Amino acid sequence: MCAGVAVYWRDLPASIVERHELRDRVTVRCAGAEPEVQFLHRAVPRLIPAWHEGQLDIYPWGSRGRGTNLPAMGWARLEEVAAGAWGQWHPEPVIIPACFGYDKGIWFQIKEGIQGILVHDEYGRPCVYMLTEKASHYYQVMTRHERMPVLIGDRI
Repeated sequence: MCAGVAVYWRDLPASIVERHELRDRVTVRCAGAEPEVQFLHRAVPRLIPAWHEGQLDIYPWGSRGRGTNLPAMGWARLEEVAAGAWGQWHPEPVIIPACFGYDKGIWFQIKEGIQGILVHDEYGRPCVYMLTEKASHYYQVMTRHERMPVLIGDRI
């Protein structure tokens, strides 16, 4: 499963960077490359950018499962969401912007972004889960993982 995304620095408004204190997440992949902001599931706090109802913001990435009724993970299976298994949380579609994804030590390019869902816990706090699907053969070979993110307008 995709355990991180990177967004080009230029694609995040300064107000969001400041409000969520994202400067520590800025990195440059190699000399001459464009700066990017990395969002890793292992980071504290676990954050992920998402477009929801035409607004870009930063949300908690999934739930840790402590003191909440939400699943303790950061991913949701597309087929389970489609079958209604997440219905009790009234999932709303979001787009996770990303120029790169990260899975098992491998960074890979993303053209348009990743599909996700936004749900609220019993206290009304929002969080975003990344949607996953069965991995393509190429993705399995590349990452040794059976699930991959649901990419927008592309398939690896």
